[in-house]
Amino acid sequence: MNPRPQILSLTGMHQEGLALLRASAELRMASALDPATLRKEVVGALGLIIRTGGVVDAPLLDHGRELKVVGRHGVGYDQIDINAATERGIQVVYTPGANTQSVAEHVFAFLISLSKHFPRMTSALAAGNYHARTSITGREIAGKTIGIIGFGRIGRQVGKIAHHGFGMKVLYNDIVPAPPEVENAAGARRVSLEEALSTPEYVTLHVPLDATTRRMISADQLALMRRDAILINTCRGPVVDEPAVARALDSGRLWGYGADVFTVEPPPPEHPLIGRSDVLLTPHSAAQTEEGLRAMALTVVQEVLGVLAGKRPEFPVNDPSLVEESRRKLGLPPLYA
Repeated sequence: MNPRPQILSLTGMHQEGLALLRASAELRMASALDPATLRKEVVGALGLIIRTGGVVDAPLLDHGRELKVVGRHGVGYDQIDINAATERGIQVVYTPGANTQSVAEHVFAFLISLSKHFPRMTSALAAGNYHARTSITGREIAGKTIGIIGFGRIGRQVGKIAHHGFGMKVLYNDIVPAPPEVENAAGARRVSLEEALSTPEYVTLHVPLDATTRRMISADQLALMRRDAILINTCRGPVVDEPAVARALDSGRLWGYGADVFTVEPPPPEHPLIGRSDVLLTPHSAAQTEEGLRAMALTVVQEVLGVLAGKRPEFPVNDPSLVEESRRKLGLPPLYA
């Protein structure tokens, strides 16, 4: 490996990740995230690190002729053209598990806050209406049922917290059944999507964004849910039809909605869910904890540097063997010995 490979980062990161990166590579920070700037600044880079800003598409990869690896500081990688990267022999890596606890805790912050009407109560108190305290009644989450759509790392952690921390009944829906020991750890039972939506008081979404999950929660699915249900989205905004959620809230079809993600980020001022008293929204900040940011930064840097050193990644997005086959066809040297 070149002792000082050039790496272009489209994001800042935790200082420990930056220190590790600067100790082993020549770090260049992107001056802007528009396509024209990135296509110019990616030239000569062997590695590229991206968080939530910017898009890694085929034209950008074509300008980065020396690129060997793209690292995603985070879990979702929908802004990276994985097929285009694989076709060009570029390894894509990410950081699953690094933000699991942070996001799982965020889910329960939503559940508790909406169950106890925090948005309404804090607004009333700020307006001087102390006696709003008796105007509406909340509920406990203990002993209730939670439906988890997508039972990966975060979904499983949510299930364990719900089961052990609050004595909740845990239902989950996933295209792949979890191993029995994983189900037992969360007291979880696999059910159909319809049952995961219609039975619980709480539904939380933990699926990746792809063609099968885009707008998977729309008017038809919302109509299946209980009128006293709370829906939580901490995965990706386009998984939910946001105007349909607003209509469901208006008609009393939902108790509340909590989200850390939006179809368009940042959301426009006229967004139909912003400012509602039955909604709690945060600006894609669930993973913004000291622990989560440190883990994501160290993981993505270690993965990127590892690939450049010829080591197979621990957290690949695309299949390393397919990457190697593409490199062979293109006449490029192999990444892995």
